[in-house]
Amino acid sequence: MHSPQLTYSFSRRRLLAALMLAMPYLAYAEDSAGKEEVESLPEVKVTSQVEKDQPSEKTKSYTVRSTSSATRLNTSIRDTPQSISVITRQLMDDFRVLTVNDALSLVTGVRVEQFETERSQYTARGFNITNFQIDGLSTPITYGTQYGDLDVALYDRIEVLRGANGLLTAMGNPSATINFIRKRPTTEFKAKVDASLGSWDNRRLDADISGALNADGSVRARLVIAHQEKNSYLDRLSSERNVAYGVIEADLSEKTNLAVGHTYQQNNSNGNIWGSLPLLYSDGSKRHYSRSDSTAPDWSYWDVGTHISFVELSHLFDNGWKAKGQLTHKQTDSNARLHYIYGNENPVTGLGLKSYPSMYRTRTEDNVADFYLNGPFDLGGRKHEMVFGTTWSKAAVKDYSRFGPIGTPLSSFENAGDFPLPTYDAENKSADFTMRTINSYVAAKFNPTELLKVTAGASLLSYNLEGVSFGDPQESKANNKVTPYMGAVYDLSDEHSLYASYAGIYKPQVERSAGGGILAPLEGKNYELGVKSEWLNNRLNSTFALFKTEQENQPQPTGSTIGGIATYNGIKATSKGFEIDVSGELSDALSLNAGYTRLMSLKGANNQNVNPFTPRNQAHVAAIYKVPFIQNLKLGANVYWQSDTHVDIALADDNGDLVGTFRYKQSSYATLNLSANYKIDQHWDAALNLYNVTNEKYLTSLIFASAGQAYYAAPASAMATLTWKY
Repeated sequence: MHSPQLTYSFSRRRLLAALMLAMPYLAYAEDSAGKEEVESLPEVKVTSQVEKDQPSEKTKSYTVRSTSSATRLNTSIRDTPQSISVITRQLMDDFRVLTVNDALSLVTGVRVEQFETERSQYTARGFNITNFQIDGLSTPITYGTQYGDLDVALYDRIEVLRGANGLLTAMGNPSATINFIRKRPTTEFKAKVDASLGSWDNRRLDADISGALNADGSVRARLVIAHQEKNSYLDRLSSERNVAYGVIEADLSEKTNLAVGHTYQQNNSNGNIWGSLPLLYSDGSKRHYSRSDSTAPDWSYWDVGTHISFVELSHLFDNGWKAKGQLTHKQTDSNARLHYIYGNENPVTGLGLKSYPSMYRTRTEDNVADFYLNGPFDLGGRKHEMVFGTTWSKAAVKDYSRFGPIGTPLSSFENAGDFPLPTYDAENKSADFTMRTINSYVAAKFNPTELLKVTAGASLLSYNLEGVSFGDPQESKANNKVTPYMGAVYDLSDEHSLYASYAGIYKPQVERSAGGGILAPLEGKNYELGVKSEWLNNRLNSTFALFKTEQENQPQPTGSTIGGIATYNGIKATSKGFEIDVSGELSDALSLNAGYTRLMSLKGANNQNVNPFTPRNQAHVAAIYKVPFIQNLKLGANVYWQSDTHVDIALADDNGDLVGTFRYKQSSYATLNLSANYKIDQHWDAALNLYNVTNEKYLTSLIFASAGQAYYAAPASAMATLTWKY
């Protein structure tokens, strides 16, 4: 039932719009008085490229007009023959999303597996996500693990392409590709400052300033900085994060643009967990904990610093073709002093836990160069589009480690946090390996009819991995490995399209094999079929997708580690399921981001259950409503639900003999976040965000719980924010 005020407001706006649209025709009719017939004018729809390319922070929408994450052909979500979700700047601001983990929890089908306080992995459609991009350029993440909380203050949006994407990334992983789109300078001057205060002494300050550096606006710059420090619901844990991002854009001519930028992020944490809480007693019974329990002593720390420099040069030719070259250098330095405990307590004596103190120093360096051309061409009397290019990359990893006395017994779990700082041995180089890749790609979007669009392409990959990791040789290479890509979109009507796609899967791996060395490359096929729709004058996008993935050498965690690095077995696996994704504006007052994923089957070659830590059902709904009877007030809710998960944990006695295998189950659960934002005036806003309002108690992840450990997520918390804008 509509409120009278809302109905009246809508009717009045509709009447005013109708009058404005009618004015030219009224004038025409008046000038044509005396004519017996007035010719009706046909409707003309015009969407400029500038309008399509607008950043999400400018549109204030929960969806976008176009994306190039799949093929680098600037295409609408509806015309892209794969599932795409977009987390826009407006969505992140409404729910005060500050980290990548929080942002990806809003993506249909994506599961954030935060198995330690400083390490996370991400899964989609049952498999690890290892393809990451920044502005469409691949940025490797070693072992597929994110170290520390990656801040999102510098990003306009995050695009997530589900399914294989071997065309641009060179590595067709079957899960998803995450593409972080940076904020860019604006011609008009704008500034914004956010100050936040939250639970556990959580304090944060953001600043974002952008504008032209000269009179004609041909040189523009933007600076984003953020500082956050906080304690935690976990005993002894505290952290500090500093972020700075600067970029300058210059129009060298009307059609040539140069951009240079740098990103810096430093994460420092103290009292952080390495490993987690032992889930079982030595007899296999379940061990219960408080949410604040931690194995970390106060002398543990983990500091991670990242520098990313980039330069881009693009040119638009008179025939509509565009050339773009990109160079980027990324360096990450990690220093950690950690305390891992292993074993299982005797439920009577409390004995059975042992110490594994260690120190790690790691440096990763990634250098990536990319050049591509895209644009239109004529064939058969119709317009089509093409892109081709090459990406060169070099990723180098060096690990150094030190260890204290391993196997020192703990008197009880309660004393784990008081474990004294040990003496460490001399530092040794534990890993030193380099991967070089060259990926050339070509794709074309053909328009054989007004209703049918066909995209076809392929990548040609050569790579060489060499070095050593924890005493094992790291050697793998391939030359001219072809990964195909095909997709088609057929318009059923002005609003609905049927699509289908096929993509090859090929991915060199760096995961450690339980038998020594590294896993063989991941290979397989990815199929997708679905319906995409645009509703309410393109303000709302929806997708229904059926998917199937077949692959070999899929990494399956063994539950054991070597030098703190997880080991895997490579298995055959098949994933089948469907997804529903909806995003955009239902009305001027209501914005929505929602999705549901159903994994109907995730099986191995012998019909065994693969990755049981992955929920077979996931759903989320995030919505913001502009309250009609309280001007300038927005209220929001974000609900996440997942079905039950489990792992099988093998227990052994002190002699290494198997005691038994025990199933640990986490029941289905739901979390609720709420938000309220009030616009005080044109410069000031006040917001309140509540997290886990129902105080749900659940484990953050079971992805490595086969090793018998996990820890609990945060209880209910809050954050208040005051924003100034110019």
